[in-house]
Amino acid sequence: MVHLWGSKAKEESEISKSALGNCAAGDIAIVLGGEQLDTNLVYLGCQMAKGARRKVHLVHVIEVPRALPLKAVLTQESERADQMLNAAMEIAERVGCDAAAEVVQARDAGPAIVDEATDHHCALLLIGFVRSSSKSFSELSKTVSYVLANSPCRVWFVQDPNSTNAQNNHHVQQAIAKS
Repeated sequence: MVHLWGSKAKEESEISKSALGNCAAGDIAIVLGGEQLDTNLVYLGCQMAKGARRKVHLVHVIEVPRALPLKAVLTQESERADQMLNAAMEIAERVGCDAAAEVVQARDAGPAIVDEATDHHCALLLIGFVRSSSKSFSELSKTVSYVLANSPCRVWFVQDPNSTNAQNNHHVQQAIAKS
């Protein structure tokens, strides 16, 4: 690649700042859901934050059933969250990005996500979702609708196809190419 105008560092900084929006002075929040897509979102968010000299807030929300107290200790979910956040912090460290990790327990993910973005004065919120048969569309639309309607900042929502659908599509494309 040849840069004919400006330096690469300046270009990366401008790209990062434009992603955060005009006059945006806030950080980047990345919502982790435990999918493979999280790695891509963390890397993307950390690259943008580094270029714009901002901080990344890595957030995982544990939804607590209404039958339990909000401060209930959910051991399996907490261990899973620790693994996710440790992996995300390793990525942030490799990129050279200032990052903080947080686990939030809430009744509903949508309001918790918006509260985190508000509390940390974020300019951008990254959320990913992988289509699968185990997650209902109504669960997704409830959270995403709330975040989109109430977020104090830009929201980037990234949806990946179901991995089995992607594999099936790949096999179909290979069969078509062979014929």
